[in-house]
Amino acid sequence: MDYTIFRERLRHYLKTRNLSMKALSEKLGMTPAALSRYLSGDRSPELSYVYKIASYFNVSIDWLLGINGDKYDIMPVEVQEIADLYQMATVQDRRVVQTVLERYKQKK
Repeated sequence: MDYTIFRERLRHYLKTRNLSMKALSEKLGMTPAALSRYLSGDRSPELSYVYKIASYFNVSIDWLLGINGDKYDIMPVEVQEIADLYQMATVQDRRVVQTVLERYKQKK
């Protein structure tokens, strides 16, 4: 299997989330060296770590591996778009969004 798309998407998330390989590897319970080998293509990712990475970034495994074009298996398109935009938002903008959403939670 060709893991080119996996590597591209993982690099994208590291960059857009402003995560270092060390920080992500610690969150996933793996070594930075293993994550580095996945990104360089020197090693194929283990299924357990593909699962952890997909779960961490809240995307489908199929999408992360480039098997399927659906980034989110169960979300409507408009919710997917909101999730994508939220990921690109700054910390300050995310706080604003969270404040607005808290108002709706309180109305339940």
